[in-house]
Amino acid sequence: MLRSLLLIALVKLGHEETINEGIRRFHIFLEDRKTPLLPPDNRKAAYLAVMRTVSTSNRAGYDVLLKIYKETSEAQEKSRILCPDKDIVVEAVRNQDAFYVLGGISLEGREAAWAWLKDNWDHVVKTWPSSSLISDFVNSTVSPFTSEEKAAEVSEFFATRVKPSFERALKQSLERVRISARWIDSIKSEPSLAQTVQQLLLQEF
Repeated sequence: MLRSLLLIALVKLGHEETINEGIRRFHIFLEDRKTPLLPPDNRKAAYLAVMRTVSTSNRAGYDVLLKIYKETSEAQEKSRILCPDKDIVVEAVRNQDAFYVLGGISLEGREAAWAWLKDNWDHVVKTWPSSSLISDFVNSTVSPFTSEEKAAEVSEFFATRVKPSFERALKQSLERVRISARWIDSIKSEPSLAQTVQQLLLQEF
């Protein structure tokens, strides 16, 4: 579990060797879904590495992951779709792919997803009336934020829109945001943080 988390962290930090290795193993996985080179625990890192190459001008990785999503029946696999490019996020949430794209939203795409959700809230409530789906939308879009300012913005938006069916999900999501904000404040004061990150970046895939 720790190895998987470390690989994901290195990809998010932009470690080129880890990203390139993840993309290499992903292409092997496309040819052989049972390859031992990309076990389930490491796929999230590889998927994220692929999505870091995606933009509106280069969407090949997104299209391949979308194909994997449609082919698999495993909920865990579906949740690994990650979108770093804000324009791809906006394009995806405008169509039928909205639910699972928001469900796997990355930190890089969170502002685009939040902007879309605010602009299309009435449409979301009308299209996905199920309380569990609305809760998932709120949780997936709000939880990635990490500042008290964003928590206040979210609270203000939902002040007149919250309903009992997703009130609990909203409270839990806001609590995650505030916990993340406090954690970030604490690590900023850690003097050895920069050295630790550099050591991690020197590790191999």
